[in-house]
Formats: sequence, C-alpha cells, structure tokens
Amino acid sequence: MFRNILVTYFIIASACAMQLEYLKDDSEELLDRTLNEDLLMTEEQPVLCLICKHIIEKVKHHLGKHENAEKIKKELMTLCDKSGPVKRMCKEMVTNKIDILVKELYTDDDPKTICAKADLCKSVRELELI
Repeated sequence: MFRNILVTYFIIASACAMQLEYLKDDSEELLDRTLNEDLLMTEEQPVLCLICKHIIEKVKHHLGKHENAEKIKKELMTLCDKSGPVKRMCKEMVTNKIDILVKELYTDDDPKTICAKADLCKSVRELELI
C-alpha cells in the first residue's frame, strides 16, 4: 500500500515539475518577445528605467567615480551580459546612451537622476507635471 502511494506521489510530482518547466519556458519566450526595441520608444519607458537604475547602482557600488571611462564602459557591458532575458535591451540601451551614462557616473547623482538625465527614466519634475 505504502509503495503504491509513493509511486503515485512521484508520478504526480514529475508531472507537476514538467508543467512548471513548460510554464517557465513559455514565460521566458513571452518576456523575450515583449521586451524588445518597441519598449525603447514607449513614453514611460518603465523597463528601461529599471534596467538603467539597476546597472548604474551596481557600477557605482563596484567602481566608484575615479575609474577611467573605458573601465566604466566595460563594467556596464559586463552587467548587461549578466542581465538574463533583458540582456539585448540592456546592451542597446548602454550603447545608445554610453557617453551620458559615463559622464554622469563621475557625479554624485543617484541612479534615478542619472537615468533621468539619460532620458531613460522620468525625472521628478516631469512626474509632478502629470
């Protein structure tokens, strides 16, 4: 009896694990399809803003503002390589905004301000106007 229950449990657990794996694959496909160049043109740009704030925060934490521009550029691209499903979008964003991001990383501005200056996030002033 116990053996039958155990076998049934393993069969059900296997089926659930397979279903979860299919759902994971489907959600990654959907994410890859929806997070594309079209988001670069959206008015609010919420995804780009989040990506920007995340990588700027990491660069500020790891490097500091006394690093040379080439090291900062390399670190930005390295962080994009590690950003999973938004890797391509991150690299495009960094490539398009590299000069302003590097320039702003030499300031004491926080990540939100830096990304707003790069037109990747809405500034506090813009949000007040809405």
